[in-house]
Amino acid sequence: MHVSQALPAARRMAGRPTLPRGMERDGFVALVDAVAASLGVGAAAMMTFRTMIAATRPRAFKGGPEEPCCYLSQSEIARKRGVSPCRIRDHETVLQRAGLIQKRTMANGARSGFAGCGIFFGAGIARVNEFRGLRDRIEAERKAHGRLRGLRSSHRRHLNAVLLQLVDSLGQIPQVQAILSAFAQWPTGRELHRMSLEDLARHEAEAEQLAITASTLLHRARETISRPLENELPHIQDPTQDPRPAPCKDCVQEQHLVTSPPSDPLSVPPQEEAKLPDGRNKEDGSSTGSRARRPFRREELYALCSEAMRLWLDIERQKRGRLDAHAFVIAAQRRLPELGIHPSVWDEAAGLLGEGAAMLCVLITDAKAADPAISLLSPGAYLRGMVRAQRSGALNIMGSLIGLSERHRRVS
Repeated sequence: MHVSQALPAARRMAGRPTLPRGMERDGFVALVDAVAASLGVGAAAMMTFRTMIAATRPRAFKGGPEEPCCYLSQSEIARKRGVSPCRIRDHETVLQRAGLIQKRTMANGARSGFAGCGIFFGAGIARVNEFRGLRDRIEAERKAHGRLRGLRSSHRRHLNAVLLQLVDSLGQIPQVQAILSAFAQWPTGRELHRMSLEDLARHEAEAEQLAITASTLLHRARETISRPLENELPHIQDPTQDPRPAPCKDCVQEQHLVTSPPSDPLSVPPQEEAKLPDGRNKEDGSSTGSRARRPFRREELYALCSEAMRLWLDIERQKRGRLDAHAFVIAAQRRLPELGIHPSVWDEAAGLLGEGAAMLCVLITDAKAADPAISLLSPGAYLRGMVRAQRSGALNIMGSLIGLSERHRRVS
């Protein structure tokens, strides 16, 4: 816009946008940075935006007689950025198209504080509420993307374990070959990060269905040969310890291979027995008898779950025709966002404890959060506390489960 088109100073001051209470100039820059990619603004143009806005007076963003403006010429900005004036011109075009700045220059393109010509930021300031909503949507999608990647990772580990057992039990029959072929087409972990939320959700659903198909085939095979079903999570070791190749193309990259028969993830780690040598519960002092020395059965755990967790388990049961260990792990992960627990907390717990024990920790946290008689202000903080307790050797999953069982028995 040429100077002849610029509004008089009095009109520019009247009703011009200012930042909302509690937000300063730097906070505005951080907000724009969070949504820049969605506005079509790349990293280089964003650096130019920061350089220009740094040349403004911070108080102008909160009101007063001055409208936030950068009076530096393109050559001066280019010198500060270490690029050519032509690049700055391109960046200004991008920023103006994104609705972040307005250019008001003299007829010859010059900028002057005396003449009120330069790069103005009122257009971006006026969109603060819009940018806040966009930032929240981006963050929600980022969390949802992380949760879906976590679920896909669980499906991959489970399917990898089941496939190795299927090959051992049935050999390379056509059904197993079909599952192996579909598994080999799964995108790698790196490729998952580049997928859209919609594509990732579709792939996660397909991955779970393939895992269920494999589990059902293994279940039927074991029923046929009259062997007990132990379709559980695998024991994970370094792949260099096992000469057999992994069935999937990215297992070697992610250092996850099954090298021993799967153990029961619904049982408590062996060291838990040492914490209750006399069969008494540390939490309530009640006698537990042999309870401290045997795992909880699936239906017993189901009874200890909150109503919300049972809903997810019922969905998984309907998909699978039964409740297996993988169903509990997936239900626990799907419950996390409803509890307000960040996916990184699950990643930390699963990495330290294994998915089975991490699932039990979520089950305990969720059950306590749903109990009106227990004041649990932050489920996420409680779960983090269980992870810290494990690091210090103080975590007692069995004791917590027994406490829930005793409380459930009394209430019932």
